[in-house]
Parts: sequence; C-alpha cells; structure tokens
Amino acid sequence: MPRPTYPTLSSRALNRATLARQLLLERASELDPVSALEQIGGVQAQEPASRFLALWTRLADFDPQTLRTAFERRDVVKATLMRITLHAVSAADYRALLPALLPMFRASGSLRRGTPRPEHVEELAAAAAEFAVTPRRSFELRDFLAGHAGTGSLDTPVWWWVRRVLPLVHVPEAVGWSFTRRPLITTASAWLDDPSMVDGGDIGIEVARRHVVRRYLGGFGPASTADLSAWTGLSASDFRAAIAALDDEGSLVRFRDEAGRELLDLPDAPRPGEDAAAPPRLLPMWDEILLGFRDRTRVISDEDRARVVSRNGDVLPTFLLDGRVGGFWWAEPDGAGTRVVFEPFRPLAAPDRHALEAEADLLARFVGPLEPAVYGRYRTSAARRP
Repeated sequence: MPRPTYPTLSSRALNRATLARQLLLERASELDPVSALEQIGGVQAQEPASRFLALWTRLADFDPQTLRTAFERRDVVKATLMRITLHAVSAADYRALLPALLPMFRASGSLRRGTPRPEHVEELAAAAAEFAVTPRRSFELRDFLAGHAGTGSLDTPVWWWVRRVLPLVHVPEAVGWSFTRRPLITTASAWLDDPSMVDGGDIGIEVARRHVVRRYLGGFGPASTADLSAWTGLSASDFRAAIAALDDEGSLVRFRDEAGRELLDLPDAPRPGEDAAAPPRLLPMWDEILLGFRDRTRVISDEDRARVVSRNGDVLPTFLLDGRVGGFWWAEPDGAGTRVVFEPFRPLAAPDRHALEAEADLLARFVGPLEPAVYGRYRTSAARRP
C-alpha cells in the first residue's frame, strides 16, 4: 500500500516554524510568564537562572519579578516532568501533564540507577508525603526517611525512587532566581491543595496524553512521533491512542521532512516562510529548543551538538544566528558591572557580531544585579569539548 502523500517541509521551514512557536523570531509583548510557558511547553529548570533567561530572550521587557510572583502564587511550579528532569511549567500544565508522565517515573528506576524498585518504597513515600507537607530541604527529608527505615542513612537509589513515586515540587524562596541549589521541597498535593496529586491527579491518562501531544506540537511542531518521544521520555507507542483520538477530532495535520519522515502538527499553528527573519538570540543552559527533538538538525548541526551537549546531559548556554546555534556565551564580572562574551564556533561576520553585541548588552544589564557570572562555572568544561 503506497504511503500517503503529504507536503514536504524543508529543514529551514521547520526551523522557522519552531522558532516562531518558541517566541524566538520576535519577542512577545502581550504574554505574561504563565501564558508564555504554556506557549513554549515549559522550560527545563535545573540551573536556577535558566527559566528566567529562557523568558528574557522570548518576552519583550521581561521583568523577573513577574516570574517570581507567579511561582509564589503557585501559578507556575518547578517539578520533575519531561525526561524525568526538572521543569518550570504552569500549574495548569503540571496537573495536565503529570498523569501521562508519572507511570514512566515509577517504572524507570532500574534503567537510570541500576537498582530494582525497593519493596518498601511505597511505605517510605507515604511517610515522606506526611513529613513534606511542611517544606523541607532534601537532606532533612533523607534523614527523616533514614530514621523511619531504621538505617543510618538512606541509600541514594532508594531516595531516587521515593522522589519518583511521590510527586514533589520545589518551593520558591526570597532569592533572585527564586530557587537555590539546595531547594525546599514539598508535596504537589500540599502545594496545590489537591490530595489527588499524590497519585498524579484525577485526569485520566489518555486525556493527559492528548494534552501532551497538543502542548508539544504547539511549542515544537511540526514534529515526528520520535521527536515527541525524545521530548517526553515516553515511548512513541504510548501516544498511539492519543494521536488516533486527535485525528478523529480533526485536530492534526501531517507533513514530511526532507528525509521523508512523517511529521504531525496542529492545523492552525504558525508555519512562517523560509525567508522569515531570525534575529540573534541568547539561549540559557538546557534550552528546550535544543532538547525537544530526536532529530535536532533543524536548529543545530550534529558536530555542534557534540560541543554543546555533554555526556552527563549538560546543555551549555548558546547563541542563535539565523536561527541556528553558532557558539557559546558566558557572563563575567566587568568592574562594577557585567559583560557577556562569545565563543563562536566559526568566524562571525561583522553584522552578526554587532547584532550579538546589542543582545549581549541587554543581557548584561539583566543578569548583572542577579548573578554577574551566570554559568561561569561551566566554562572550563566547555573548553575541554571538541
């Protein structure tokens, strides 16, 4: 049976479509942080500065206090989600995404830590749920669980399992980036005042999977099911029923890329032409545009990807030129202020350098009062890469 004929989109067309959805063609002037995070599918949030810088590069006149306030009001949460990594998403998206992802958390420990699921993990998770109604530091929670288990310490793999079985969120504090590297943790059920969140909430898994597909394509499409799998950490087969249901609703359209792979998309999502201008942009560490695809060549070459992404998963801060990764950037103290420096992968044309320097001046003024040497501790590791 011949395969269906769908329009073909070039790599450059896919690049422009994704940049438009990620608010990287033009900074949005009418979106608040909550709406922006929903538009782009959330942001990865290991490094304290990253979620703020992700919005700074996407929103016009971004005020960091607006994001701090959204965390404090619990309109935005920081928690483990896609790829079993920390993300900042709207509270509404957290409720809608978690039911689809929680089974992966609870089934994947043997793959990540080389240890089977402990028999007593549910008992420990129940004890942690009660203890962590009041926000606690990680070490406090581990010490409590060690005492509960009657051991001198809690093995790291067991602690890893507890955090996957029990949905936990990070609690914002009165610091510049809202969170420190030793965060306060509480249960999602306590933070969102919803006891059902202990088991992922009351949204059915298939409803949640359909939401995942819509949210992903809205922020990253057109994309393949393999790309969807790479973004979520779930198997592409997990979404068969959800995709079929969306097809029945008429909520999906299809394309092919230049390699002939089938791509899914939302009918009314933006797909600007190849000639759409893509101004320089400075991306934070772990920016989702570099993580949201199995095939990332629409935004970065395989050669440059090897420089940017380390074996342990660190994704260094980069800049985009004409919509593609062109090198690293770093902030460093400069007398009484801050300056942003570039490490391009190839020589820069004068117009590109001037445009980057204008962005750098804006970023320096933004990060200077908060963390003048943001990401500086990663610079040495970048120097050792190919």
